[in-house]
Amino acid sequence: MKALYDLSRKIASFDFFCWMVMQEGATEIVFDTRAPRSKRWPPEVNMRRFESILWPGPPLLGLKASIGTKGAQLGPYMQVELANLVRSGWKMPRLKSVLPPANEKYTVTLRRDSRLPLRNSDEPMWRGFASEIGARVIEDYEVEPIELHERMALYAGAEQNFFVTNGPVILCMLSEYPCMAFDVANGPPKRVVAWGESYPWLLPDRHFQIWEPCTLPVIRKHFDRWRKSRWV
Repeated sequence: MKALYDLSRKIASFDFFCWMVMQEGATEIVFDTRAPRSKRWPPEVNMRRFESILWPGPPLLGLKASIGTKGAQLGPYMQVELANLVRSGWKMPRLKSVLPPANEKYTVTLRRDSRLPLRNSDEPMWRGFASEIGARVIEDYEVEPIELHERMALYAGAEQNFFVTNGPVILCMLSEYPCMAFDVANGPPKRVVAWGESYPWLLPDRHFQIWEPCTLPVIRKHFDRWRKSRWV
């Protein structure tokens, strides 16, 4: 079955992956690129986001990808709908790297975007923390492009992946790969779950959403707590 993702109605963002996991029965994702939305980004940026985020996305769920107009909406779209499905007992399929896992022990993914800059990473702080623990820093795509499958392989191989609440973190949250997402109170989760709660599809002891203000002591505290929990 073909699920249609119409870019005139849906945005070119990592929200696509929440939509994709809810398209039950799909074997192929068809992208309608005739009139892509550009309210958030200029047209050329919008298409670059499609090419770098959406187009390579379906293989992470074992699906084909094509350009066209034929397909159906096989499931909901929004994160809140995914939360409701999981709470009702629905078993969500999980994303998986199509490349062998990489060999970095830790990763730190930075956000640097002119849109909603208040959600950006505090780069000196995060680079300092990455240096402390020997983490691979993954720059914002606009700073240093990285192919989606290479990104996913890094997350798949790492013992822990660190983020502010940004788009790429959803790749870990929809897979079995570990993550710690900080600055949750400053991002989209507050529209889906109550303060202090986590997305219901997260895996215990693998996925962490941290609502405290993102400071270096807070990052260190949660990192140390996680490391000690693995020794028990």
